[in-house]
Amino acid sequence: MGIASSTELARTFENELGGQPKAVRTWAVTLSDDTLQNNPTAHGAVITALGLDNYGTAHPDIANAYVGLRKATITERYSDSPYHILVVAEYGVISANELLAPTSRTAEWSFESKPSQVAALYYWDGTTRRALTNSAFDYYEGLTTEELIVIAKVTKNYSDFDAANGPQDLINATNKLNSGLYLGCPVHTWKVAGVNTEYVTEIYNNVAHQYWRTTSELQFRQSTWNLFLPDVGWNFIAGGQKRRAMVFDFENGEWVASANPVGLNGSGGMNFTATPFINERRVCEEVNFSPLFGTPPTV
Repeated sequence: MGIASSTELARTFENELGGQPKAVRTWAVTLSDDTLQNNPTAHGAVITALGLDNYGTAHPDIANAYVGLRKATITERYSDSPYHILVVAEYGVISANELLAPTSRTAEWSFESKPSQVAALYYWDGTTRRALTNSAFDYYEGLTTEELIVIAKVTKNYSDFDAANGPQDLINATNKLNSGLYLGCPVHTWKVAGVNTEYVTEIYNNVAHQYWRTTSELQFRQSTWNLFLPDVGWNFIAGGQKRRAMVFDFENGEWVASANPVGLNGSGGMNFTATPFINERRVCEEVNFSPLFGTPPTV
C-alpha cells in the first residue's frame, strides 16, 4: 500500500489528582493514487508507517515507564475524502502483565473481608481457650457469634487443564486447608472455598491463544477452620465402661440421669468442677498451598 504522506494533527494529554494519565495523538494519512485505484486499504501498513505496531510503545512526550500505547483506531474516508484516513492513538497506564502472552502472565490477586456467623463454642480467658459455660459449668447450647472472613481471589492462566499445579490440581484442592504457614498465617487458617475455570480464546499480538483462565477463592478464618468442641455429653467412661452421667437429687435423696450434657476431662472422665476440656477436630483435608497458589506480588 502506498502512503503519500502523514500529518500529525494534534496531541492531547489528560491527568487528574487520583486519576490515571491519558494521552491521545491524531494523524491524517494521505493515500497515493495507485493504492487507491488498485489495492484495498491495508490497515497494518498504516499502523506500521506511524510506528504504532506494538502495544506499550512509549508516548514521545511522556517520560513514564507505565504509560504506553493502548489503542489505535483507523477511520477511512476522513472528511469524506477517499484519499484520507484518520488515525487516533490512545495512550494510558499499562501493567507489565498486559504486555505478556496470556500463559506468561503472573497471577492476579485481590482481597476483601466479609462478616460470617459461627457457632459460639468457647471463649478466651486471657490467652486460654475455654468452653463456654455458666458458673455451674453447664454448657451453653445454640449460641452464635460473628467472625470476619478474609477472601483472597487468585486468577491465573494455564495452557493445559492437567498442568502441574494447574486447574485439575486446584479443583482437587477444594475444601482443603493449608498444611503449613501460608502468607504469614498459621496452619489450617486458609481454606480453598472454590475454583472457577473456563477455556477461553484471546487474540494477542494478532495471534489466537487458547488457555484455561482459572480463579481460585481462598478464605481466611483467624480462629482456624478446625472445630473446637467442648468435651461434653450424657455419658462418661469409668473403669473401661461407658456409663450414664448422673446427678444427685438432694430433695428426693437419689441419683438421676443428668438432663444436660456434663463436662468431660478429655479422656472420657467426668469433670464437674471446672470448665470442660476442649477437643480440637480437623474435618477438612490439608494440602501445601505454596506450590498451588504462590504468593501475591511485591511492590
